Amino acid sequence: MSNAQVAHIRADGADWLTLFVAAVVALGLRSGSRGGPLALERADVRHVLMAPVDRTTAMRAPAIRQVRFLLFVGTVVGAIGGVLAAHRLPGAGAGWAACGALFGLTTVALGYGTALVASGLKLRSWVGSTLALVIVVGAFAEALQPGRGAGAVFGSIALWPLEFVPLGLLDIVLAGGLVGLGFYLVGNVSVEAAERRSTLVGQLRFAATLQDIRTVLVLRRQLAMELPRVRPWVRVRVRGTDRLPVWTRGVRGILRWPAARAARLVLLGVIAGLAMRAAWVGSTPLVIVAGLALFVAGLDSVEPLAQEVDHPSRRESVPLDNGDVEIRHVPVAIVVMVLVAIVGAAAAVLVDPSKQALEIAGACVLPAALGGVAGALVSVVGGAPSQTGGGDSWSLLPPEISGMRLAFRTGWPPALAILGTLTVLAARAAARNGTPAVAGAASVGLGVLVVFVLVCGWVRVRDRIHAWWKAQMEIAGRG
Repeated sequence: MSNAQVAHIRADGADWLTLFVAAVVALGLRSGSRGGPLALERADVRHVLMAPVDRTTAMRAPAIRQVRFLLFVGTVVGAIGGVLAAHRLPGAGAGWAACGALFGLTTVALGYGTALVASGLKLRSWVGSTLALVIVVGAFAEALQPGRGAGAVFGSIALWPLEFVPLGLLDIVLAGGLVGLGFYLVGNVSVEAAERRSTLVGQLRFAATLQDIRTVLVLRRQLAMELPRVRPWVRVRVRGTDRLPVWTRGVRGILRWPAARAARLVLLGVIAGLAMRAAWVGSTPLVIVAGLALFVAGLDSVEPLAQEVDHPSRRESVPLDNGDVEIRHVPVAIVVMVLVAIVGAAAAVLVDPSKQALEIAGACVLPAALGGVAGALVSVVGGAPSQTGGGDSWSLLPPEISGMRLAFRTGWPPALAILGTLTVLAARAAARNGTPAVAGAASVGLGVLVVFVLVCGWVRVRDRIHAWWKAQMEIAGRG
């Protein structure tokens, strides 16, 4: 890494790390204001919390076990990040690993302590969401300003091998204080809220074990109490009932999204944009982070289609093929994801505004959006992977092939979303070879468009494909 890049990281790197810390604290606020972060077993809620013992004492032991595990994970992930940074930045590898581990440990402690305090104070959900939004927006605005901001003390720990900032020690003290205060308030919890959370978390864990992403999303929304708005943001008036009914229904459903879901899409767009910006400057693996963020956003964008799949009786009540009805939901998802990609492009350009950055961001918007929609379409329409073949003809295949099929179905949807982010790598390679970066991005974007069209074609005719395949397997079985 050049001296100019090292100087840039020394000047502004702590601000961007502070933005990451702010995001973790925001997650803690939202979790704590919704009854988290603890999720006890239902028997513990009904018998231990209702027993004539001190509730704080009963809750402190599971809280210690949970925070111990999270601190261990944060320390390991931070140490791995420090080792990776040591390969590109000056300084001893042991120092980078130690500072990365300390940064991960402190960040997790800040987030978990914030969640415990918010839960102990019984912070209302709208208050927690508002504070989380203010913290993230403030940290992002601070990061956009040139030079080190006042909040950079929270991210300076990871960069101590470049420059030691004594104020970073306040971050460690604050994290420890929040965890200690959270343990003091841990018993101030509602039994009804704890029982509701334990039931939903148990179902969510079971759905995650079965790799049923759709059920996981529905349960997570119930856990976060994301209810549709009684009144839409904007009323859509349609004259007649035969003018694009599927499009109209999808738009009306999106206009009833709660503010928390819209804010989550904006945050995912910002994460994807910043990750692709970092991939442009050399951190190639971050395209995976961008792709996963777009995949999660895509799952929200295809919500009208997911509702259609969840209610097959309503879909079968019309004289149309299932694929014909499902493909009509795709335009709404594309519009939503284009807006998310535009937010990500704006975040990427604001990091270092220039004409080239604006052109490359514009070339990456549509492929990123189409990749996210394609991955979400395959995930939602394909349904949950079946480990036993689901009673269909796939159960006749050898276990080795069935295992490969299960792995493919699990990894293929996120891979499609990651495919949409490869445009930034193509633009970077073209710029390094002296050719227009936009042309390189456009070449990969064309490939993403072809893949998206193939996915849409699969959605349209997949029932016919499944019927044909089942017939062939039955013939082979009789033979």
